[in-house]
Amino acid sequence: MKLLGSVAKTAYHYKKIQGVCPDWRLKYKSKCKSTEYELTNWLKDSPIKRSKPRAIVAKEQLSGIGQNSRSWFSPKGGIWLSAAYPIFSSEFSSDILSLSFAIKLCEMLNMESIKVDLKWPNDIFYDSKKLIGFLPRVITRGKEIIYLRIGLGMNFLNKTPLQGISLSEVLDTKNLCEYYWVAKILKTIHDAVECNYRKDYIVENANNYLTKKYLPRGYDSNDWKIRDIDNNGNLRIYNQSQEKVLKRF
Repeated sequence: MKLLGSVAKTAYHYKKIQGVCPDWRLKYKSKCKSTEYELTNWLKDSPIKRSKPRAIVAKEQLSGIGQNSRSWFSPKGGIWLSAAYPIFSSEFSSDILSLSFAIKLCEMLNMESIKVDLKWPNDIFYDSKKLIGFLPRVITRGKEIIYLRIGLGMNFLNKTPLQGISLSEVLDTKNLCEYYWVAKILKTIHDAVECNYRKDYIVENANNYLTKKYLPRGYDSNDWKIRDIDNNGNLRIYNQSQEKVLKRF
């Protein structure tokens, strides 16, 4: 009953903010190996349909996986979510998917008076610490994108490593509603899909939010500097003698 209550509470907040957004099919888990694993099994049992996005939210992940198969620290108190959003189009641009989601997350937080930065390609930083990490990808059939998948971790009420920060620390309160913030994240996923065709807007705003303090792994800030994000969503870096274009994948 408690988990059913979680779905109902999230739906309540979502209906208050959704506007023209579609309804989501939601599942909550008190604890699981990985929301990505749970979502994969759900999609196998029940293939995704048009206008029927779905998401799984876990209170705690035991074996979360981040970028490049690195372990994703996912203790109790965070928001750990995996979502599938139907696309069914060959016109959708997967190149800027990560950026569109990043800027909508930044806008979501700015609306709550929380100033954040984008650490390219898929981390949201508050000051110098990671608040949100996300991993988007698309599932295709031929040239058609069937749906997109997004795995997201948000430090919320949980303890974090030194390089991370929780929303409760940012706002200096533990009086936070998880269901309100999950609803806002679901709205953000929808907004990111809806603005996907506005490439110039996405790239411009990604550059506005981009922090140039932190280079990707393998590049020393004593040698390299960040120039900007190009029109294909790639990061341009430079040193005294050359320029490199780094692709997300």
